[in-house]
Amino acid sequence: MPREKKGKNPMTSNKRVAQTPPISSKQQEQWQPNGPCEFLHLQRALVMDILSRLTINTLFNCRCVCKAWLSLISDPQFARLCISRSPIGILIKTFPPKSITRRLDFAQIEESADSRWRLEKMRFTPKTSLPISEFNLMNSCNGLICLSGPERGDLLYVCNPVLGEFITIERSGKGRPSFNCVGLGFSVGTGEYKVLQTFLPSSEPVTNYNYEAEIYTIGTGFWRSIGKASGSLGPQLPFNAYLHGALHWISCFRDVPELINSFNFETEQFQALPPPSYFGPLQKQFSDCLKLGVWEGCLVLCVFGDDSSKFVMWVMKDYGVQESWTKTFVIENLYPRELSCDLYEPMLFLSNGEIVMSYNDWVVVCYNQKRMSFRETRITRTRSEFHAIGYSPCFVSLYDISKAEEVKRVQGSKNCDKLSAEGSFDYAGSGMPHHKSTKLNSGYAWPAFEEGLPNSMNSSATTISFQPDFTAMGFPCARCGEHLGYVFRGKGFPLCQRCSNAGSS
Repeated sequence: MPREKKGKNPMTSNKRVAQTPPISSKQQEQWQPNGPCEFLHLQRALVMDILSRLTINTLFNCRCVCKAWLSLISDPQFARLCISRSPIGILIKTFPPKSITRRLDFAQIEESADSRWRLEKMRFTPKTSLPISEFNLMNSCNGLICLSGPERGDLLYVCNPVLGEFITIERSGKGRPSFNCVGLGFSVGTGEYKVLQTFLPSSEPVTNYNYEAEIYTIGTGFWRSIGKASGSLGPQLPFNAYLHGALHWISCFRDVPELINSFNFETEQFQALPPPSYFGPLQKQFSDCLKLGVWEGCLVLCVFGDDSSKFVMWVMKDYGVQESWTKTFVIENLYPRELSCDLYEPMLFLSNGEIVMSYNDWVVVCYNQKRMSFRETRITRTRSEFHAIGYSPCFVSLYDISKAEEVKRVQGSKNCDKLSAEGSFDYAGSGMPHHKSTKLNSGYAWPAFEEGLPNSMNSSATTISFQPDFTAMGFPCARCGEHLGYVFRGKGFPLCQRCSNAGSS
């Protein structure tokens, strides 16, 4: 009898996982079975807990099963739970020599008990996920990514490529455009996403380092000054150096005292962190050969020395304390040196002890500490330079975050609108009786539904022609009154997308 393969059971994993958010008694009453689906007999909190452990590609398929699952996966509470559990993946923008990159490639490693791992891959393109075709990839935070136009003074975009949603942020116009750098972050205390921008005032000479900073809180619609900045963010942030609510980076100037800088999005304060005590002027002169990362909730600093066959990873065990820097990893048997200073940037630290790294922004390699050897991975197959950032995909909707900005959808995005052609749904948030709906082809990025609700609301409507044989009636949303509903053909209960995701569609 063949032996059964052992696999990693997420329900029995010994890793510490986030607790399922509590739900109110009203919500629990709302998740009661009222239809033929046996799945609805499960407790809502249990369903949320199970689904939150799935990979992003599997969750996409789950959204197509029924409207109950679609609504639950679109719930902001579920999105927050996924953020706490979703492992960081690798989001890559390549730089082909003869063409313009018009996509982002995402790879997430799924580990197993036998030390092997497989890749979950996704591709984000301007047709389905991204707001523009030519862009610079800045950084990511809690499922959202920050993009800018190809030039320093261009517009900024904060988007969720999984949902195809984005907002556009105009720069304040302060400072020299070529010295403006931005980074996205999140304030846990207020639940707000913020964009930090450092800039050199136009009145300052280029050789001066008197940078200033301003913050754009998503939902307010304006920039506000926060005073002096401890240096510039730099044109390219580390792969993953977001820790304790703060963004970290290596100073791009060699003759400044601050080597490791950070900005806390909660307190909106800059802070310089001390390097290892042995660091002297010589090490600071080669700051462009230093790399930051995160390992088990601690800051990691990669230091490259004169020995071209190895480099050292220092770990700050006690955040902010210089004496806590510990030489933890020694990476040996490096590739033969191609540049004056070959760079290895830590990306992911796997549970089997392997370390996934970027080598000279050219190839993604994996280092086995026991064998002290490298191997190339299939994470990226291009032989061109790339820029990679850490990214955890999720279903955080900008409609739930943005209040002052206009949220737009990428035309042609189908991912978050996949629904069963016909289905019954009785969900608590709707407050409406059990009903049936039929999916219609609107010809746009969102679907339409013909609802069979009793006492359907009819009011003055804007007629929008989608196809010769199909006319849509646009109503104000009957629940919030702020957005255009998308229940059509003159009958049904009009709901906007945000309210639909929170309840019945």
